[in-house]
Amino acid sequence: MFDNEKLRTLQQEIDVEKWLASEEAGRDLCGEATYCTYCDKTLTDPCARSSLIEQAEKAAEGTEVNDSSEAKEEVKPSIAGKAVEVTVEVARPGYEQVTRYRRSLKSKLIQNEAAQGYYNALKNEFLGYDGVRSRISFNYETFRKGKKLLAKFVISGKTLNVYIALNPEEFEESKYRYEDVSEKKSYAETPMRVKITSKRASKHCAELIGIVCAREESGKKEKFKEKDYRLSYRSDEKLIEEGLIKPYLVWVKKKK
Repeated sequence: MFDNEKLRTLQQEIDVEKWLASEEAGRDLCGEATYCTYCDKTLTDPCARSSLIEQAEKAAEGTEVNDSSEAKEEVKPSIAGKAVEVTVEVARPGYEQVTRYRRSLKSKLIQNEAAQGYYNALKNEFLGYDGVRSRISFNYETFRKGKKLLAKFVISGKTLNVYIALNPEEFEESKYRYEDVSEKKSYAETPMRVKITSKRASKHCAELIGIVCAREESGKKEKFKEKDYRLSYRSDEKLIEEGLIKPYLVWVKKKK
């Protein structure tokens, strides 16, 4: 099992390294490390977990498994000179490896015309406010004013989700439809989740964007020219070549 204290320490180390590397590269490098193919943003300390899983799988490569074995093999990979204990599943009879695909935010937009339309409108809405900047990573896009995180854009399935830095309790009796996700650590700073499934939802989200920007004393730009952020459709094969879709192998039970 993962040790929570070690996970937290490792996550903090990775966060610092990733930030410094991103600053040097001039872009957000989140999603570009080799271990990012194992990343699950719904879990706590996702970078640390995915890093350990990658290390464990590499350590287990080439390991022969007895036909009668249904156990788990423990390996102790070394991260930054530290031995960390982690348990991984190894191959066993009745299972096979299949290819799965980790899709980036950008790839999901490219293959979803409807979501692109809402994304284009709401991104322009955000960037139309003074001082607001965006940064797109592999899994999501963030909007900030200075160091203050205002929102995250995420594609779940085929739906654009906007996570806004507003307290959901303030809007309980309002016209806005949303979900309170404050219990999820990864969305603690942006606890209001708005699903954009219609023009009405997009309009209401634009109003909420105005509210969160106003609270950061950010007014509308006087001379703002909207840009077209929509992208032309490309196939999975092309997106894999571009690194926007990342294949990875998993063990699944064989169908009888």
